[in-house]
Amino acid sequence: MAAASLAKRCHVGFLGSLFKKKSPAPVRQAAPATVSWRVTSVTKETPSTVSFEVDGTMDFKPGQFVLLRPNTEMPWRAYSFSRAPGKPLRLTVKRVQDGVVSTHITTKLEAGQTLEVKGPYGQFVVPDSAQRLLFIAGGSGITPFISILQQHEAKGWPVPITLLDFNRSVSEQILRAELDAFVASAGGKLEIVHVLDDAAEDTYRGPCSKDLLTKLLEGRANPDLVGMCGPQPMMDLARELVIAKYGKVQILEEKFSVSHDDGGSGATFQVEFVQGGSSKSFPVKDGEHVLAAARKAGLNMSAGCEMGACGVCRVKVLSGEIQVPDDACLSDGEKADGYALVCVGTAKGSCRIEPAP
Repeated sequence: MAAASLAKRCHVGFLGSLFKKKSPAPVRQAAPATVSWRVTSVTKETPSTVSFEVDGTMDFKPGQFVLLRPNTEMPWRAYSFSRAPGKPLRLTVKRVQDGVVSTHITTKLEAGQTLEVKGPYGQFVVPDSAQRLLFIAGGSGITPFISILQQHEAKGWPVPITLLDFNRSVSEQILRAELDAFVASAGGKLEIVHVLDDAAEDTYRGPCSKDLLTKLLEGRANPDLVGMCGPQPMMDLARELVIAKYGKVQILEEKFSVSHDDGGSGATFQVEFVQGGSSKSFPVKDGEHVLAAARKAGLNMSAGCEMGACGVCRVKVLSGEIQVPDDACLSDGEKADGYALVCVGTAKGSCRIEPAP
């Protein structure tokens, strides 16, 4: 998973007829320590994509990601593992326009260099209870699915899987040889449909559209879990059509759309942070993420993934309001009880907050 900015968290939920039920409390992750990984090899996958192996270790689940940066002068960016646990660690990164970290990795990364890493993060994890799976991937959104498919291969392909893989061209297909090898080993349990923008007229031809995706979903057995990872417009369309067709179905989403402050109205509010009998106030602009404003003011608030995925930055809102995206790692009950995530939360006026217990 590659992103021009820190990716938004994955969202797990039941949609359709279960849409209004309270979501389960998300799994909390402790703030991870930063570790160093040494790069052992770099492989060019496409003109804009590389995979690299490292000599580090990490206990993760297929579908999860890490935050990494080549050095302290660069920002943290989120990338998914493209191998299952138990194998040498590998990540796959696609260069994005104006992406400082992705450009560095795809053009300058070499064996022997080190990377700062923290994680793992994410809840884009397929439960063992799922009996029929439908995956929808776009571009570099294929990377977490590679890890997931490797896990299913190791288990002997216990359940049927369909993967719809959207790409611009054959030259931009990431890890195509590995996908073909999965199909060959699955004994009919895995179907992969490749959709290319430049495909021949007699094959499925992109880009992803309502008519095309509707056609691809026709005649398929109802899945009990749908996993999606790719560009935001594709994700929005796929979610809409999946809900319309299947109704009651569990949906896993891994989003790598850019997460920016929204600009706001230009107004400025005061946020008071209360901790251990003392407090400190700092200004935050309308639309600005509270964590970013706190750092500008020299306040060191706890944070982990910085994309609303782990819950490390959770706070209790004592007064006022902090608005958090719907897909942030908070249950409906936590939102109702006044909890917020400052890494993706924006103040709707002056407010008082304290660290969550």
